[in-house]
Amino acid sequence: MPILSKPKHEIIANALASGKSQAEAYRAAGYVYKPANASRICRNPSIEARVREIISERANSEAKAREIGITRAALTEEWIIVRLKHVIDLSIRGLPVRDRNGDATGTFKPDLDAAISGLKLAAKIAGLLIHRHEIDQPGVFARMTDAELNQALSEQLKALGLSERSLGEIRTSVFC
Repeated sequence: MPILSKPKHEIIANALASGKSQAEAYRAAGYVYKPANASRICRNPSIEARVREIISERANSEAKAREIGITRAALTEEWIIVRLKHVIDLSIRGLPVRDRNGDATGTFKPDLDAAISGLKLAAKIAGLLIHRHEIDQPGVFARMTDAELNQALSEQLKALGLSERSLGEIRTSVFC
């Protein structure tokens, strides 16, 4: 969609896409604020379509800029994992302890808190760390019978769009 034919409408669309309120957008276009008029013009289908387009364009350009930045900085998954492993190793080994003169004593002081944080991050990246939380009221599943649990699981799996065959395979693998 090209820019709007009326410059004031384009200003309103840009202001709304930037997160401004209807009143702020209406004033930015040079109008004297009147709530009914601001609401009417901001709900204009061509302005709403232009706002959606501007937001989409901005998201696409931000994604491209992020991608270019990542490429230029050479931030690949492999690079991050190698550096994370190095930091974890250094934290476990520790930094050299120095005497009053600043000379190394030959001993090292590990930073186990940093090592644990690094290991947690590495586990999260590898998909080994799973955060579990209850979606419904606490303890709802604890009060259910096995039959009720099976029924609830079946309903959830069907809601996800799995076929009866898939449901059967899941049941046999989980309940064996």
